[in-house]
Amino acid sequence: MIRKFYISSKIFSYIIFTLLITTLFVCGGCSSEQATTPEDIENEQAKEVIELKLAHFWSSTHFIETQLVQEWSKAIQEATNGQIKITSYPSQTLLTSTETYDGVIQGIADIGMSCYAYNRGRFPIMEAFMTPGINFNNSKAASMAATEGITQLDPKELQDTKQLMTWGAGPGHLLMKNPIKNKADLQGVEIGVTGGERAEAIKLLGATPVVMAMSECYDAQSKGVIKGTLSTLSTMKGFRLGEVTNSVTLTPFIYNQLFYMVMNKEKWDSLSPEIQDIIMDVTEKFHKEKVIGLLDIDNEESLKYYQDTKQLDVYELSKDETKEWIELIKPVINNQINMLNEKGFPGEQIIKTVQELAEKYNEEYK
Repeated sequence: MIRKFYISSKIFSYIIFTLLITTLFVCGGCSSEQATTPEDIENEQAKEVIELKLAHFWSSTHFIETQLVQEWSKAIQEATNGQIKITSYPSQTLLTSTETYDGVIQGIADIGMSCYAYNRGRFPIMEAFMTPGINFNNSKAASMAATEGITQLDPKELQDTKQLMTWGAGPGHLLMKNPIKNKADLQGVEIGVTGGERAEAIKLLGATPVVMAMSECYDAQSKGVIKGTLSTLSTMKGFRLGEVTNSVTLTPFIYNQLFYMVMNKEKWDSLSPEIQDIIMDVTEKFHKEKVIGLLDIDNEESLKYYQDTKQLDVYELSKDETKEWIELIKPVINNQINMLNEKGFPGEQIIKTVQELAEKYNEEYK
C-alpha cells in the first residue's frame, strides 16, 4: 500500500509540473501577442470613419452640388483612404442660407456653404470685395482676389470657423422681364437683389431694390413681385431665372457675389494634423483647378442656352450710359469706407487693398 501511494504521488507531481510549464508557455505567448499598447489604440482610432455633414442652399441638381460638393467630397474621401466621409444636405434641408454660418459655429452642420451677402453687416471686410464700382472681369479674378485678401487682411469675422475656401460668382447683370436700355428704363422698377451694397447701388440708379435670397427670386419674378433680378448669368439655369427672363442688360460694374465654405472649429481641431493637412492640400488644389472657373463656364453656357432656346435680347450700355451709371453709384464706395471706419477698421486701406487685388487678378485672368 505504501509503495503504491508513493508512485501515485510522483506521477501526480509530474502531471502538475507539466501543466504549469505548459500554461506558463501558452499564456506567456498569448500575452505577448495580444497586449494592447497606447499606439495600437491611437492607430485604431485613426482608422475610424469620421462622418461630416455639409449644409448649403443650392438644389440637389445644381452644378454646385454635382460638380463642386460631390467631386470635392469624393476627392477628400479618396485622399484620406475613406477616413473622412462627407454627406451633403442641399436645398436648405439642414440650414437655410442665412442660418448657415451660425449653424456651423453651433455644430448643427460640420461644414457650411453660403453667401457672405446673406448676412449683411456680419462680414464687413468680405463685403468690401463685393462693393459696386470695384469691377472683376470674371469669377477667377474675384475668387483669387478674395482668397488672397483673406490671407492679407486676416478678417476677425472669419476666425470663429475654419475657412476652407472662398470663390466669386463672376460679373452680375440685370435679368429682366422687360428691356433696360438706359437709366430711364430703370426708374422705379423692382429689382431682386441678395443684399449688401448692391441694393444701395440699385437704389442710387433709381430702381427699387427688393432684398431676398437667390432661391426666392424665381417665384418673385414669375409672380411679378419683382420685374428682374441682379445676378450672374449662371442663375438663369441654376435657379431657372432664364424661364422668367426676356432680356439681359450687362452691368458687370454693379455686382460681385462671394461664397464661402467653412467648417466648425471644434470639429476641425478634433482631426489629426495629418488629416488636416490632407484636407487643405486637396481643397487648395481643387479650388484653383476647378472651383474658381466653374461659374465662368456656367455663365457662358447659361446665356448661350437661353439665346438658343428662346427669344432673349442682350443689351450692352453705351459708353456714355456706362459712365453715368458708374458715377451714380460712386457713393457706395464711400459708404463702405465709412462703415468700416465706424466698426474700427481702416476703411481706406481695406478698400485700397481690394482695388489693388482686383487690378492684379483682372490682369492675370483677362
